[in-house]
Order: sequence, then C-alpha cells, then structure tokens
Amino acid sequence: MPKIVVESGMVFNLGGFIMERKARLPWVDVVLGNPLKEDVKINAPIYGEYMLEECERLGLIVEPIKEGELLKDKLEQVKKKVEETLGREKKE
Repeated sequence: MPKIVVESGMVFNLGGFIMERKARLPWVDVVLGNPLKEDVKINAPIYGEYMLEECERLGLIVEPIKEGELLKDKLEQVKKKVEETLGREKKE
C-alpha cells in the first residue's frame, strides 16, 4: 500500500486521499496534524474510519470537518495544537 510521510509539525487536509465511495465517512473532510518530533508514515488512500484510528494511534491529531465547518478554521485549530505541543516539548 502507498504511504504518505507526515513530517513533524505538518498540518494538512486529506482531501483527495480519501476514497469517498469506499470510506463513506460521516464528515466532509479530515485534517491531520503531526505534533511529534519525528515524521510518521501513514497508509494512503484512506478507505475507512479504521485507518484514521490508526493515524491517532501513531500519535497524529485527527480532526474531522463536519458539514458547515470551514476548512481554514479547522486547519488553523490543528496548527495551533501542533505548535503548542511541539513548543512544550522543546522547552522540556
């Protein structure tokens, strides 16, 4: 299965990486963020919620975007969480 490397501090929406007809997620899109010091490889494309749960187990932030929510707002929210987490780790 192909992989995507999610670099440390990276935030992005899965968009075209979700196989909509197979995944049938209850959300419009999903934003991922990597708050870890190391890069993480994830499987792509996303075929279902179980694959997003695996992303969470790897330590990534997984934020679904519901109908009516703005992608820009969710990206900023996840980016803030990632920056706060990485900032705390640098101070320790």
